Amino acid sequence: MEAVDTKKDSSGEVGRLKRAPLPVVRSVIGGVLMGLANLVPGVSGGTMILVTGLYDEFISSLADVTRLKFTKRNITFLVIVGCAAVVAVVALAGTLSRAVTLHRSAMFSLFIGLTLGGAPLLIRMLKGITVASVVGVVVGLGIMITVAATKEKPPDKDNIRAATATGEFVINADYPRDVAAGALGMSAMVLPGISGAYMLLVLNRYETILASISVGKDYALSLGRDGNALDFLRVIIPTAIGAVISLVFLSNLLKWMLHRHEKVTLGLLLGILLGSVIGIWPFEAGSQAGDYALGVLLAAAGFACTAFLSRISA
Repeated sequence: MEAVDTKKDSSGEVGRLKRAPLPVVRSVIGGVLMGLANLVPGVSGGTMILVTGLYDEFISSLADVTRLKFTKRNITFLVIVGCAAVVAVVALAGTLSRAVTLHRSAMFSLFIGLTLGGAPLLIRMLKGITVASVVGVVVGLGIMITVAATKEKPPDKDNIRAATATGEFVINADYPRDVAAGALGMSAMVLPGISGAYMLLVLNRYETILASISVGKDYALSLGRDGNALDFLRVIIPTAIGAVISLVFLSNLLKWMLHRHEKVTLGLLLGILLGSVIGIWPFEAGSQAGDYALGVLLAAAGFACTAFLSRISA
């Protein structure tokens, strides 16, 4: 974490007395890692910021800006992190969308490992089991079981896979789900241990949103000659609206919950994380022994990767 002198005011908020110079290079690295994390279900953008020692700076800057408290430091920091994250997302969105569509079993196994690898971080943050944390875990598990039970299969799954294999993307708009995906993805981004990309996955909007970003990139690079803007804007605009709503309202609500009701909130996040593997179970009828063996290896590798990254932030 950033080394600063702090004090608490009468409301219990931590105030800064002296702040070190803004770590520009580390901010760029943190932004890139956050962007990559938000493309990979199971990896939390908040965890990546935590790993780079910038979580306190990020949450403070984000909360200040959403309350219209602008300073040169918080604007500069968020612009650096945001631009680095956007570059990472735009550069790799198409690759990950294709990988999930064409190699679903292997990628979902990896995502399960990456997801569960965030559990040790949240357990350490709980600092002991309480009734409130247990209630939070049970509620979180219940939420994810409900989400998984009501999850709809994507339409034309076989046709989408065939089109993707030939280098094409199939983009189907779903305005309510895209708004929800943007809101959940953005709110999850500020919390270590919870993956925004996973929220897109359980809403069946992961491949579509990433495909829209990739098509939009190609459209921009070709100066409008490659593709139709409506194909990707009808997905990106609702998603962006949901993200803005979340940024303004939900991020401050979640920060307040962590400050006022830390145990139950962390328990809730842990329950959501543990229950999330239900919604991305990788194997289907007809899976072979080799699929299971590869899945176990990828899940173990993903767990080790996320657990290591969260561990070095402790």
